[in-house]
Amino acid sequence: MAKRYWCAECGFKTPWLDGAEGPGRQIEHYARKHPGTSPGGQVETRGRRRTTGRRAERHAGRRAGRHAPLREMGVPDMNEVSTRPGSATAAGVMGIAFGLAAVCGAVYVLLLLGDGNGFGLFGLPVLAFGAGVLRAGAKVLTGVSYAGDRLGQLALVPASLSGIAIGAMVASADWDGDATFAQLAGFIVTFLLAVVVITLCERPATKRYLGED
Repeated sequence: MAKRYWCAECGFKTPWLDGAEGPGRQIEHYARKHPGTSPGGQVETRGRRRTTGRRAERHAGRRAGRHAPLREMGVPDMNEVSTRPGSATAAGVMGIAFGLAAVCGAVYVLLLLGDGNGFGLFGLPVLAFGAGVLRAGAKVLTGVSYAGDRLGQLALVPASLSGIAIGAMVASADWDGDATFAQLAGFIVTFLLAVVVITLCERPATKRYLGED
């Protein structure tokens, strides 16, 4: 049965893991982030309802007895487990929305191939990018470790491309067509949204939740 291991010193938690890999990840985390501190925390079993109060203490005690690697880790009360912060929720939702928009745009560009337009081939890398952002956003919402770092790295792509496009359009100073303003507005919105996603992924609360601190 898959289990997740929580740090007693910060909001770090491992992904859902089977076997002895989870305790090993916990020990590595303490060695890296809390040197000199004995490993502590709790183990959470997937699908098991969280409890509070005295029932939680009995439940934690029974679980610690069944999992020898955590016997010496001072299992805390189950109600001390941190919940997903708003910044992580916002980052995940925006990542999913960003990914869906990119996928839809890629499908539209790919349809141009039916008209013999070679530009449609650009839809393939855009489709791969959109799928990657969509997947990273979903992983942030489910609390997969280091998903925030991945989402932030992917968001750098539209932020960089949009920034370059905005600079090029401003430098050219060609404002004769109405389409120019629409394109510029699109690039600015894309740039701002990407920056917001990156900022949310870098928030301390998000990093603690995803074990990236």
